[in-house]
Amino acid sequence: MILHSDILQQSHVWAASLGVDPSKNPYRFEKIYFETLENIIDQFVVLGVAEKDTNMIISDDEVDRILKQRIDEFVAQAGSKELLEEALGMSLRQIEQEYWFEIRNMMFVERYKLSKTQNVDVGRVEVNNFYNENKNSI
Repeated sequence: MILHSDILQQSHVWAASLGVDPSKNPYRFEKIYFETLENIIDQFVVLGVAEKDTNMIISDDEVDRILKQRIDEFVAQAGSKELLEEALGMSLRQIEQEYWFEIRNMMFVERYKLSKTQNVDVGRVEVNNFYNENKNSI
């Protein structure tokens, strides 16, 4: 299930990182909102497949480490822990709880994608050929 509140929250975080004020630039924020929704849907589709891959294991320690890095980035962008809490309307503890599963899911998706693409080798010749064959549709 994808909640509007989750999309809105992630959209605000993304907008803040881009320096977009939703009240001053509502059309840009709307675009960010729909891009966020599309990204979340894509992530859930890939996550469903990735979780069925029994070869992938992600430890809680790995998730905790990435979460700490992400929270530190959020704090730096916001200016302080207090400003981050105010912007998101949650305590730092709540923010960590909210994002823990998102980070875990993101790691599953990234590792799954890597497992499927790590042996793919595309060179400049292939890119140029693809471009030349598809110029009219690009």
